[in-house]
Amino acid sequence: MGTQPLRIGPFARRLLERRARQDAEATRPPRDTATADGAPTVATPTITALQARANAYARREEQRFFARCRRDLAEQRGLAQALAADLDAYDDRLEALAPAERAASRIAEGDGVAFEELRRLRRRIAQRNARAEQLGATINARFTAARLRASRHFDRSDEKIAVYWGAYLRALTPPPGVVRAPALKRSDSLAGRETSVDIWRPVEPVGTGRAGVAEPSAPSVEPGSPDART
Repeated sequence: MGTQPLRIGPFARRLLERRARQDAEATRPPRDTATADGAPTVATPTITALQARANAYARREEQRFFARCRRDLAEQRGLAQALAADLDAYDDRLEALAPAERAASRIAEGDGVAFEELRRLRRRIAQRNARAEQLGATINARFTAARLRASRHFDRSDEKIAVYWGAYLRALTPPPGVVRAPALKRSDSLAGRETSVDIWRPVEPVGTGRAGVAEPSAPSVEPGSPDART
């Protein structure tokens, strides 16, 4: 997300300035609490409250994501297991054919029970591949929306801290010098995850570790191909 203008209203600004004056009377950052980059290691009660509130909002977004995607994740688990069984069955039937009969054109036009079974497996694999891609897109879209909402809340909290910290430094006597405003920690929350939902996938992608096998959500995999290992 790019830099956005401050959206702190006048009432919230006055409240933050009043809390800054109260915190300045109660606490004062020691001179040896600054790290190498100039950021203070001491946290005032207001900053601690803003951090806790942002973490709680991110946790709610994470729980909402799980509640909305629980059925899709369960379906993805069953779909992965069914695809693994279909792919194994396809490989077994393909190996049972003579090498000269394994060409794609021969499988598409051949007569007999073996070729009919291979074509049936190909159609089923294609359908399940398409469904797996649809589920992956839905889950990733919901995760991205939840992460953006959590990040937006952290951005607004950072804007509040900027207003609060300026008033806090002005209220200190004598002034402590140049002390950069503390930033909220996002690494342990939903807003700090730049990856997708891989850590929440119920099972490893079917076919992981096999030679020439693609991931389920890889756009380069042709849905109708029997070699699409998803």
